[in-house]
Amino acid sequence: MSDTFKFWTHGAGVIPEFTKEYTGTKNGLFLRRAGWGAQVKQKEKTDNWFHLTIPSATELDDDRVSRYHAWLRVRVNNDALIDRVHIREAQGPQSSSPVIHDSGRINITGQDTELSFNIRDERCKGPLVMSVHARFDTDDGEIVFAGAGAWFEEWT
Repeated sequence: MSDTFKFWTHGAGVIPEFTKEYTGTKNGLFLRRAGWGAQVKQKEKTDNWFHLTIPSATELDDDRVSRYHAWLRVRVNNDALIDRVHIREAQGPQSSSPVIHDSGRINITGQDTELSFNIRDERCKGPLVMSVHARFDTDDGEIVFAGAGAWFEEWT
């Protein structure tokens, strides 16, 4: 039987993609990081991608590792919506990080939940990142990212 490993990252580490400072995007982004995660708000009728890096095992005790599953712990109020999640893997010395999982269109709103994603059972070759696309329907839209994680097993 192979060993199972579950690694998590805290939501306080979330990184928004489009910001006034770095991309000139005037979306009214408000980001508060705290011990309970990251609180995010934006102006009405705006959207953004939010990225959470996931510590990733490629070898454990000299054994290769495969990736199986990922989770997102999040609270979304009724004025915001998560509509897509990508998981990417930086697989080698090149700069590309292909999408290894695309949730397709989803509709997560008005929930305090843990989303679960089955990812392809393949050998893990590098670090994972979870990218979450969100829309803010009103100025009261709010998302709290609590954490993200992934499940790894010894390669069999």
